[in-house]
Amino acid sequence: MLLNSVILILQETLEAALLIGVLLAISAHLHSSLRWLWYGLSLGAIIAFFCAINMSTLSAWFDYAGQEVLNAIMQSMICVFIIVLVWLISSVRPLPTAASHAYGNRFAQLCCLIIMLAVIREGQEIMLYLSGFLGNVEHVQKVFIGSGIGFGIGASVGILLFYGLLALPTAWQKPAMLTLLALFAGNMLAQSAVQLTQVDWIAQTAPLWDSSAWLAEDSMLGELLYALIGYESRPTAAQMLSYVSGISLVWLAALGGTYYAKQQNLNGHSADSITSGACVK
Repeated sequence: MLLNSVILILQETLEAALLIGVLLAISAHLHSSLRWLWYGLSLGAIIAFFCAINMSTLSAWFDYAGQEVLNAIMQSMICVFIIVLVWLISSVRPLPTAASHAYGNRFAQLCCLIIMLAVIREGQEIMLYLSGFLGNVEHVQKVFIGSGIGFGIGASVGILLFYGLLALPTAWQKPAMLTLLALFAGNMLAQSAVQLTQVDWIAQTAPLWDSSAWLAEDSMLGELLYALIGYESRPTAAQMLSYVSGISLVWLAALGGTYYAKQQNLNGHSADSITSGACVK
């Protein structure tokens, strides 16, 4: 029971911890305030609690496909918010103080929404699992100890990723962070496809390949790769299409944001040149 709790809670917390680690590294890179983290965690935990205590009602939605559909919606929304965040990060340029403040607010709002949705999605599963043992005196202590250990391991991996990203050479930090966000977005969209396949909203197809003999999903490395890059040993066509689409959209957002920043800089330089010419005359 202790080991089962460690593994289950680690599975639920690892993905969110890694995502938080990346967003914290980006926030540190941009010298942004961390208030979005506490807002996202608090709101996510509160909403997850209400979802958990009303799960029987939520599950009855959409002809008893409510839980899967709601999870798919949240995962898709995380992907969308990551795409918008990447565009915002890529469009950074020297800004006046007022514009910098507005940019910081938009960045914080997007990070808050991403973390809130991630905590809701993972938190409701954790709360449902723990609530099942509250009346079981024989196992409750082991379950809570194991859950604490699993949560601690997941949080530690997220912290290691945070410091690992900050330890990279400055020129590598932004590309590494954007790459990880692209992988997270692809993973979220692929998981959304899995949820919809489970309730027959997407047709079930045979796996494209089977790599479980080389690396099982339930191994420690498999769990880490699943949380970090969305590793699946038996992916379907819908999962792969969703995964590639999420990654592609993030990189398109990055390229679009970079192009926008260059155009803004060129327009700014042109305006400065015109102003300078007028002053000389």
